[in-house]
Amino acid sequence: MPDDENTGAASGDEPREPTTDYSCAGERHFADGSHLHGRGRLLTADHLFGLSVECLMKGLLERFAGPLGVSRRNSGGSDSPRLWWDDPDTGRRKPLGHIAEMRRVLPLLLDGRPGPSLTEALTRVSADYEQWLVDDRYTDGTHLDEPLLTRRQEAAVLAHDLHLHVQFTGKLP
Repeated sequence: MPDDENTGAASGDEPREPTTDYSCAGERHFADGSHLHGRGRLLTADHLFGLSVECLMKGLLERFAGPLGVSRRNSGGSDSPRLWWDDPDTGRRKPLGHIAEMRRVLPLLLDGRPGPSLTEALTRVSADYEQWLVDDRYTDGTHLDEPLLTRRQEAAVLAHDLHLHVQFTGKLP
């Protein structure tokens, strides 16, 4: 990890162009969300857990769902820093946005994999982040309830554990 989180450069190096790395971003958001959650900053932790889940799932989709149409090729066939997928319902190539938009694509990770831990993680992520909106960062937070925030934190832990499993084994459970 770089010494200087703000520039992404090691001490004394010139800053470099940013590189999209969903797994790295997901790890960072998870660590920061966990830190804030432990200090009672639940709303901001919830926001970071949502970003973490989104990034970690994109990292898994990029790694394992390429044969199923997920890649960084946009609808025009050009390389993109974003992930795109082939929507079977419309026959069109679409960008993968925030977690609420990605929920339809997550089942691609189950393709041919009956692992109960994978199924549980994806089910929890889909259910607990169904109403999560990145725009909640603009609200006063009074519409969110603590039990929901707890479920989302637990789902983020499942997503993070799934990510770690892949890091260690190179495969989905």
